[in-house]
Amino acid sequence: MLEETISVLLFNVFFIIIFIISIISLLKRVNHIAILMTTILWGIVPWPYYYLELNLESVLMITFIRVLIASIFGFILIFSFILFNKVQKRNSLFEWFQFNYNDFKRNIKSALPNHSTNLNYKSKKMHFYYIIYYFLLGFSYFFSILFYFLSYNFLGVIFSAIINTVGVTIIIAIYNMLRKYENLNSIKISYLITLFIAGILTIISAPLIFSAESTIFGVISLILTIIFWFLFIIFSGIDDFTEYEKERILSFKDKSTNFQLVKSLIKVSFFFLFSLIILILFVVIYPLFPIKNIYLTNDINKFIEELQYIPYIFQNYWTWAIGVNCTIIPYLVYFQSQNNWPSRSLRWDQWISILSVFEPMASIFIGLFIGDEINYDLFLLTIAMILMIIVMLLRYYHEKHCIKSIIFMKIKPKKLERFLSRLKYNPHICEIMVIAGEYDIVIKTYFPTFYTLKNFIDKLKQLECVIEVNHHIEFELKRK
Repeated sequence: MLEETISVLLFNVFFIIIFIISIISLLKRVNHIAILMTTILWGIVPWPYYYLELNLESVLMITFIRVLIASIFGFILIFSFILFNKVQKRNSLFEWFQFNYNDFKRNIKSALPNHSTNLNYKSKKMHFYYIIYYFLLGFSYFFSILFYFLSYNFLGVIFSAIINTVGVTIIIAIYNMLRKYENLNSIKISYLITLFIAGILTIISAPLIFSAESTIFGVISLILTIIFWFLFIIFSGIDDFTEYEKERILSFKDKSTNFQLVKSLIKVSFFFLFSLIILILFVVIYPLFPIKNIYLTNDINKFIEELQYIPYIFQNYWTWAIGVNCTIIPYLVYFQSQNNWPSRSLRWDQWISILSVFEPMASIFIGLFIGDEINYDLFLLTIAMILMIIVMLLRYYHEKHCIKSIIFMKIKPKKLERFLSRLKYNPHICEIMVIAGEYDIVIKTYFPTFYTLKNFIDKLKQLECVIEVNHHIEFELKRK
């Protein structure tokens, strides 16, 4: 491991370079580069983790300081935005920025909207309060991070990062196929098999004694990480704008993306806050369980002992690095890239799925050069990394060749504006045009399967304001 002073210097230089590239990418609206930078920043979480582990014996303490700092800074940013909104009203230059304290309260008290295509907005499905939603997010996030850090301890960073990515990606793919959101085509099969082989090569190359008790607990921790991270991804995708928020954004005449940015920050800050609450409940309730694990019991005891050293822990540079540099700042860039997403062939969520492979790759380099995890069979590990790059290329090809559709619609008089206000929030729509003639609007869409496209068109036809729907599939002609 590098001498700590040199490591701090290198970390800061690396972070500043990544952060500058992120800002330039956002300003130039090359947002897929900004997404790449966030995945790299999340991937270097093991860097501060290694140095914190030298001073802290409890994995719970490292989890605690990460979620505590991230939640505090998240709320500081939120209330800074609210304060800015109050001050800027005197200056017409910033009239596009609108987010106030009442918006903040509504975001907590409002019922969670139906996660449909945002067209049948009167549906009552999934109608529960945001506060419960944040609790579910916090619950799944806390346990995914706790068990991920535990797997770092018992299996190593490299092994944990690759297997977690492989496991989560495959489970999500199966989940999407079961709900017919994705087709099991040849490209999909190819990149899933390639990813699976990369995982097998990592297991073979790992210097682990799989019969050891500590390794078994590490494997269990990693399996739980995959399960809870999968749940977190599922939960994080079911929220939507409330009716009031949609009207608010429309009232800004599409000038404000910051309203959406602050809403995303509220989501992040609250699930970090609830992660903190779940952590405290876990420490209090776990000793009451009739069946206990010696590793978790020891970690809880060490966490309670280390609480008295909190002032000293917060004097450690790496404490702030893991909470701010590797957590809250990447989330800020992450959601800003979403809110400023330009029209392009690939959507924000598609680029997320493609570039997510860079997170474990960053962790691999940190494990090799900072954590000195050099006992792997480097030949097999290199092949695994090459296969993961191939997976990224296959996923790009897969996402790029989704189903493109052009839909013509005739709308009842005086219903057009309200219909458009709902239509514009659908993530599968890349362009909407109001036209004159036989039809009133034309929309261009991207869907992963014919099944999801058909459901979307069926919902359009069921709307009371829609008179007629005519759709066509777009094909790209091959150049000779």
